[in-house]
Amino acid sequence: MRQLWAYAYRVVPPPPKEGLGQIRKLLDSENAFAFEQARAWAAQLILEQRSTQILVVSDSPVQDRAVNKRLETELQRLDAHYRVTDPIAIRDHAG
Repeated sequence: MRQLWAYAYRVVPPPPKEGLGQIRKLLDSENAFAFEQARAWAAQLILEQRSTQILVVSDSPVQDRAVNKRLETELQRLDAHYRVTDPIAIRDHAG
């Protein structure tokens, strides 16, 4: 079993709803690509009233991968203010 890591992008205030479509498409595409490559990388968009979270689970704590750069480029295009949390190791629930 590989070590998994979790981190999040927190966008405050939330980006405009019309901009979220591009973020959703990007995340769907990246999730599918990771699955095809048998890599552990998945992101979920979590919409809240005062912020938007993008929760990422990955097989690496590295946050400067091409996928991160594509996501950050899209957030910058939306002029969204965001911060990225430090990666946290997800412990194996069996261990």
